Amino acid sequence: MDWVYNIPVKFYEYTLDELKERLSTFVGNVLFIGSKRLIKTFDLEVSNFQVIDESISNPDVHLVEEMLSKIIKPDIIIAIGGGSTIDLAKAVSALYNFKGYDVLSLLKNKNYLDNDDSIPYIAIPTTAGTGSECTKWATIWDFDNSKKFSIDADYLYPNESWLVPELTLTMDENMTLSTGLDALAHAMESYWSVPSNPYTRVLARDSIRIIRKYLPLALKDLDNLEYRKQMIMGSFFAGLAFSNTRTTACHSISYPLTMLFGINHGYAAALTLMEVLKRNWEYLNEKELFLDAWNVSNIDEIENWLKEVSSGKLKLSKFGVDKSEIPNIVKLATTGGRMDNNPIIFNEIEIEEILFKSY
Repeated sequence: MDWVYNIPVKFYEYTLDELKERLSTFVGNVLFIGSKRLIKTFDLEVSNFQVIDESISNPDVHLVEEMLSKIIKPDIIIAIGGGSTIDLAKAVSALYNFKGYDVLSLLKNKNYLDNDDSIPYIAIPTTAGTGSECTKWATIWDFDNSKKFSIDADYLYPNESWLVPELTLTMDENMTLSTGLDALAHAMESYWSVPSNPYTRVLARDSIRIIRKYLPLALKDLDNLEYRKQMIMGSFFAGLAFSNTRTTACHSISYPLTMLFGINHGYAAALTLMEVLKRNWEYLNEKELFLDAWNVSNIDEIENWLKEVSSGKLKLSKFGVDKSEIPNIVKLATTGGRMDNNPIIFNEIEIEEILFKSY
């Protein structure tokens, strides 16, 4: 057997009104994770729930400890937000039974793998890009020690994921671009990853085809619900693809860019896409189908599209990173399960070259 595909999640697409109706049916001890702005903007009724009503970005070990100390163990978690919000829900699901222990130690020792009583959760993304609603892992940061941890367990797939395109209308141009590029990176990296197979490549190509067409349109017309629906679909297909293959060198290199310089994850992952693609090109399966998904004849045209859609933002220099910092980035750029998932495992000299080319 050359491959296996698994994603035990029920997916639903709802309108905003249907979302509100579903929320009204929940009784018992429910933990709701979502920002005050989101609750107010969409008039969500959550008064009967335990509520964590904060805007969450890149959850770290201190935030996880704080959240665990605040809450009573819920029967179910409902997380509405971007990837960081859904990742926090996964962390609570995985770690609540270890409440009172040092979170950093739990992550280092992967104690959560022994959890046979995780909390079920529902993931409701408000962005079209992270794919967290499709995966069994979450990123938790240790900014004090410049490290990134993944909580990764089969039980951490969402019990249900609700796709509500209207929720993504709150994204401004910058967030629309960033999350769209994140979804594109998931699709592209899944395509050339070591575990790539004919089925994940179909999903990745469909994602690329949709994002290539609809991301520029969504950026020009942020209130167009049809474009938002298409971007949700493009992100969904990318999530289905990389949920079974994981990401590769681009994501591995992205982590220190976010950790050290606060570069938004979508931009950080997309910054090296072209340089990694060029180096991986000879190892790609079904090259012609890949180009066909892009509707191009060569990878130079892909590079031109990326420059145009990002308005030239995909350069390290655009984010205030000095060239002298590149060696420090290189030291932190090799992440297990990401860099070794690339068809070429880049050494430090090659990573440095990629970063200089991306400057």
